[in-house]
Amino acid sequence: MLCFRPEPKQSAVSSEFPQVSKAFFLLLLSVKTCALRNPSSNASTFSHSINPFNGRNKLIPRTHRPAPSLRDRPRNDDEREEGPSSDLSRRLVLKTLPIAGAVLLAPPASAAPRPGLAARLASRDPSALSNPLFNLPPGEQIYPDFMRGSWKVALSFSGYTFPSKAIDRAELVADASVPGFQRCSVALLADVGRDGATYAMDVDARGRMDVAAALASSIDSHIGRAVVRGVDWDPKVTPNRAGVSFVTGSTRNAERIELFWNGRESEVAVGDDGGGDVFVCAEYLKQVTFGLSTQFGVARQVATNYAHFWTWKDPGDGKVMKGNLLTAAYIDPQDPLFFKETVRPVVVYSHDLVATRV
Repeated sequence: MLCFRPEPKQSAVSSEFPQVSKAFFLLLLSVKTCALRNPSSNASTFSHSINPFNGRNKLIPRTHRPAPSLRDRPRNDDEREEGPSSDLSRRLVLKTLPIAGAVLLAPPASAAPRPGLAARLASRDPSALSNPLFNLPPGEQIYPDFMRGSWKVALSFSGYTFPSKAIDRAELVADASVPGFQRCSVALLADVGRDGATYAMDVDARGRMDVAAALASSIDSHIGRAVVRGVDWDPKVTPNRAGVSFVTGSTRNAERIELFWNGRESEVAVGDDGGGDVFVCAEYLKQVTFGLSTQFGVARQVATNYAHFWTWKDPGDGKVMKGNLLTAAYIDPQDPLFFKETVRPVVVYSHDLVATRV
C-alpha cells in the first residue's frame, strides 16, 4: 500500500518478512485494545465483522443443484479465450459468516454422505472452514453462465474474525507467518485490508477463468504499482499450479510465488430472497513465497496455507454483480502452533465484491 504504512517493530514482525498488511495493524490494534479493557479476555471484540451481502442474501438452499462440471463441458483446449465499521458481537459475526468445507477423499461406505457446499454454508458453523488433510487433485473451476464474460472486480475489506479457541490471539498476532499478516503471503490479496483494489475476471464461453490475468492484475492493484513480471499458468498442462514472478526489487516480500491448488468445489443454489441464483465456490491453496533473505546466498522461503470462499449473486441484468470473498488462514505444518490448530482456520478475512461488466 502506498499510504499509511509505518514500518513494523522488529519484536512483532520478523525482518525476514518485513512488510506487513493493513489487516495486520487492525488485528494487532484489536488485540491490544481488548487486553487494555480486560487483561484476562482473549480479545473477543472485533474492529470489523464479516457481513456478506449485509445479511440479505443468505445461502439457505431451499432448492439447489450442482454447478456444471468439467464432464459437461467441451474439452477442446484450443477454444480457450485470452482475456484481457462498526463493532459487532460474535453472534452477529457467526450469523452472517458463510462457510465451506473441502474436497476430501471418498468417505467409507458406512459414513453419511457429505453435505453439499451450499448446505454447509447455510449451517453457519465456522469449523466447516477446515482445511482438508487429504484430497484428490481437483479439476479446473467451472463458472455458471451468468458469470461468463469480462468483468472488473472491486474489493472492499469488510472485516475479520478469530475462530480459533485453541490459540490465544496475542500469541497468534506475534506469529508473522500467518497468511494475510504480511504482504504477498496471500497472492490474490497481496495486501489484505487494502480498500480500492481491483482485478480482472475473464471467464470464457466454457466457464473457465483466466487465472493468470486475475492474479497479475490483483497483485499490481494491491501493491499499488506494476510489480508482476509474469504469471506462469497453463491449464492445458495442469490447472493446479501457477508461478508468479516479480520485477526485481519491486517488493521486499517476494521475488517469486508458487501456488498449488489442493482442492476445489462449487455449487449453484437459490438465494433466500428467491431473487436469482447464487454461485458458491471454494479453492484450497498452498503458497510458497521466495524472497530476499538476511543470510547471504540463501533465499528466504515462506509457506502459507489458506482457502478462498466466493459467493456470487446472479445480477439479472448482467451488468453489475455483487459478491463476497472469505479467506481462511491456516497454520502451516512447519509452524510450532500447528499442533494447537491443525485444520481449522485461525483468522478469516472478508471482502465485499462488486463486479462490473467490461
